[in-house]
Amino acid sequence: MACFSQRPDEFKPEHETWSAYVERMELLFEAHDVDDGKKVPVLLSSVGAATYGLLRNLVQPDKPKDKTFDQVVTILRDYYEPKPLVIAERFRYRKCVQKSGQTATEYAAELRQLAAKCDFGDRLDEALRDGFVSGVSSEACQCKLLSEDRLTFARAVELAVNMETAHRDAQQLRTGDDVTAVHKCKWCWPAAIQGNF
Repeated sequence: MACFSQRPDEFKPEHETWSAYVERMELLFEAHDVDDGKKVPVLLSSVGAATYGLLRNLVQPDKPKDKTFDQVVTILRDYYEPKPLVIAERFRYRKCVQKSGQTATEYAAELRQLAAKCDFGDRLDEALRDGFVSGVSSEACQCKLLSEDRLTFARAVELAVNMETAHRDAQQLRTGDDVTAVHKCKWCWPAAIQGNF
């Protein structure tokens, strides 16, 4: 039987997705060698009162403890993460542009998050690349990316990050920001020492 040094966190839908919570629970099961027969009791005693109450309502007249682990996971996933409408998610994805002050890596991460619900399949890299190039805010960067042959998403992000870094460094050098200024210092010997030299 598994022994936990501390009780697993309860599920809080305002802080994480159900899928992420299940992944963490599966890691906990693996780390503590929880056998399949104990997964449902551990999960049900960990999710918290609100989620357990919801599950009871969703499975009535059955009891949550009578469901398999996969059934519990699926029932709650269908409730907390209903299947999105692909066309609406793709519309949201295509409207995404780099925001003012957002770095290229932050923008790339936002696109990845939006693309996760778009069902791009094996064209994911191509869709990410196209979305990144069309939505990047720097015109110079966009021109550079458009001129690249066989551009991948990873390469587009790499080039954009390099251009951001070069632009930021050049700007700092021009304005003197983050550059340590050296000032001429006149050394004055104390009067007691001056007479000895």
